[in-house]
Amino acid sequence: HSGGRGYINSWMSVYQDVYYKYVGVQVHELGHNFGLAHSGGLNGATYTDHTCMMGNPLYSDNIGKMCYNPAKNWQLPWYGGAGAGAYKKVFDPLVDSQFFFELIGIGEYDNNPSNLPVVVKIETGTANDFFIGFNRAFGPNVENDEADNEVTLVETGNNGQSYSQSSLKAHLTQGESYTFGNFAGSGRDLVITADSINIASAPGTASVSAVLQAACASDSDCADDGIFCNGDEVCINGGCFSNGINPCGGVVAGYICIEDNDTCSQIDGPISVELTTDNYPAEISWNIKRKSDAGIVFSSPSYATKNTVYPPSTTTLSSGEYTFTISDSYGDGICCSYGNGSY
Repeated sequence: HSGGRGYINSWMSVYQDVYYKYVGVQVHELGHNFGLAHSGGLNGATYTDHTCMMGNPLYSDNIGKMCYNPAKNWQLPWYGGAGAGAYKKVFDPLVDSQFFFELIGIGEYDNNPSNLPVVVKIETGTANDFFIGFNRAFGPNVENDEADNEVTLVETGNNGQSYSQSSLKAHLTQGESYTFGNFAGSGRDLVITADSINIASAPGTASVSAVLQAACASDSDCADDGIFCNGDEVCINGGCFSNGINPCGGVVAGYICIEDNDTCSQIDGPISVELTTDNYPAEISWNIKRKSDAGIVFSSPSYATKNTVYPPSTTTLSSGEYTFTISDSYGDGICCSYGNGSY
């Protein structure tokens, strides 16, 4: 840092030259002492979230009434404690497809007769989650540098619980929306809307809706995913997924599906893969490849329902050597901390 250095989770901050008297620099370095990482803006740079002191927005001896963004506020033990609590709520769109909530800004946290939250976390099922707050320019946040009195959306890692670079995804005025496409691999878009913003009241409030859109109403709404051997795309609970039915007929028809050239070939031996999903089924996939040329001959359907025993996926293989590979896209496996998946 050009102005100073705050040591992570430490008591020590040091300052260079005149920067010791700049409130913005002090609060930034103290943020590091509190365990906070930097805050990037809409352009993806490290320090350009100027809704947050961890984005280096202020350099002045006289201006400094500004705080941290929703992801940092979630991490801090302020406003009722670190993580989920009375003033920090969690919404999981894959459990409840619609969520409507009212927020207050942290600057009016001490005037909150309705016990409204200051942060809402959007759970993704991975370590990278989204956090929503109302950037009310009032009190200790009155000299905020960006997106005054707007709803802000911020992404960070480590489930928002510890040191992680955050990124401002959007700031919304009344009536504006932001869309997370293919939210959490669900095949459905999550739309966040600032339905109304009221700064005439005390405290000021923002009413926000989060709605997981239906990608389809029927099978005909689902486009082909470009994978031949995982069957047709079908509509399940508003999302498009492959049905896992072998287009070549499998054992009964006596043919194997060849993904390389979208053809069916006569086969010799049957094989079945039965899988039980964990808490995050969309992360699971598997395939069987020919050892000779690594060509895929059989692959998994899309798994949409957690903690479920799926019917066996069955095919037959011609004589030869094959490699079976099962993957979890997040990398934490399918057992046991996140559900008792197996195959």
